[in-house]
Amino acid sequence: MRRTIAFALAAAFAAGAAAREVARPHPADPAAGTKPPVHRSAFEDYRPYSEPELARWREANDEVRRLGGHAGHVSGSPPGRGAAPAGKPAAQEGQGERK
Repeated sequence: MRRTIAFALAAAFAAGAAAREVARPHPADPAAGTKPPVHRSAFEDYRPYSEPELARWREANDEVRRLGGHAGHVSGSPPGRGAAPAGKPAAQEGQGERK
């Protein structure tokens, strides 16, 4: 009995799904209507160039002075990066300390 009810429900859903399917025209049919293509301009999100605000040279120099160096030569940088800490000679590559 349960199988019969389940089969009847499945057949009813399948028939409903088949009825909803829309017949599509054959792609080779020249009379078949199509949607017009949607055009999206490549310049749709274009923003014109504007000059960035330049920093004042005195403020830039003060910032470098505050950091203690320039071009990656900031004091307190890890070994191998930037300048060697004061009081210690920079170790040459391939030569370790001898004991």
